Amino acid sequence: MMHLLFVETNTTGTGTKAMKIAKQLGYKIHFWTMDLEQYKSMTDDHPLNFADQVVIIDTYDTERMKEEMVRSEVNFSGILAFDDYHLIPVAELASYLGVRGHDIEALKRARYKHITRTYLESQCFSEFLQPAFHIIHHPDEVINLEISFPCVIKPVDDSGSNGVTICQNRCDLELSLREEWQRQRNERGYVLERKWLIEEWIEGQEFSAEMLYTIDGWKLISVTKKETYGSHAVECGHITGPKLNPFYDLEERCKRLLNLLGLNYGAAHIEFFVRGNNLYLVEVNPRLAGDCIPELVELATGVDMIRHVVLQSIGKYEETVNTRRRYAAIKFILPVEQGIYQTVRGMEEAQKVAGVKRISIGKLPFKANEIKSSYQRLGFVIAEGDSMENAIASIQEAMDLLEWGIVHE
Repeated sequence: MMHLLFVETNTTGTGTKAMKIAKQLGYKIHFWTMDLEQYKSMTDDHPLNFADQVVIIDTYDTERMKEEMVRSEVNFSGILAFDDYHLIPVAELASYLGVRGHDIEALKRARYKHITRTYLESQCFSEFLQPAFHIIHHPDEVINLEISFPCVIKPVDDSGSNGVTICQNRCDLELSLREEWQRQRNERGYVLERKWLIEEWIEGQEFSAEMLYTIDGWKLISVTKKETYGSHAVECGHITGPKLNPFYDLEERCKRLLNLLGLNYGAAHIEFFVRGNNLYLVEVNPRLAGDCIPELVELATGVDMIRHVVLQSIGKYEETVNTRRRYAAIKFILPVEQGIYQTVRGMEEAQKVAGVKRISIGKLPFKANEIKSSYQRLGFVIAEGDSMENAIASIQEAMDLLEWGIVHE
């Protein structure tokens, strides 16, 4: 029996689809997690539906996991992570096991946002411009900084819009930093670095490039146009398709960026703004995109990026060929009012709307307050079409059919 190890997963289903693919390839699935409760919102694809063996263990403690590997005497063919917080522990374990994985120093250059900024600045990299930025270790440091507003504050190592705030003035900035100073762990039990970026706010359309490492090096698979909501820039919608590339040489720019960082494994999700004739780098995520974007990419192009990443983990490559030219979109359902969302009706009718591929609602009841991160979203609708407009119209028609039962406190 062949064995594949998954250290945690993400909560929008990418990792569990990878488990399905691995099982189809004949692998026994081992799932290691700190706490199964963090997956309680996954009503569609809970990891327990696919894991053959589950181990409860501190998945941030690399030495403890090495001890478990020795104790279990399992010969793992590969090891995978699908969230930001476990990329480095898994890279260290892959090195320990002698299986495919990230170069750890390259991974750190991409994983930690402040290191990405300073490294690219030191290399005079100009294919993507960077906003003006400061790195701080304590809220009091902003007193002596010259900052133009609006600006953005973000932790250097969190994701899902956690801790991100667009600040209009110094009062907003100081308040946001004080709140961040109190937040030492995130929802995944990850202990946050005590560092933040304060960046110039770039006004423009946001995109992401979905990159895959292949036998021939990095390849651009698709471009995603992004939509965010509110002062915390919570991602609320994405669309991908054949005519969304904003720059003719985007693939070459992305290749040079990833090669400069030293990345040569897996996938990458490069977020950037377009303002005028310039690209401004938001961040480099050395992993598959979240928010179901790999699912959108497969619907639009026919390329299953998740399968390719699974194969890479066991040292195999397949040719990547775009077999479809469609548009695929996702809209996240945001609570429109505060209260406890207890029920939803109209799911069956919404699922029948032409073009709709999937509707997912998180576990109810759900208490809705301010929308400050992706954890405050109620669910999502995915649709495809022969145009961007058709895909979005199908989603909106389906969302309009959903009726929510809300109890106001």
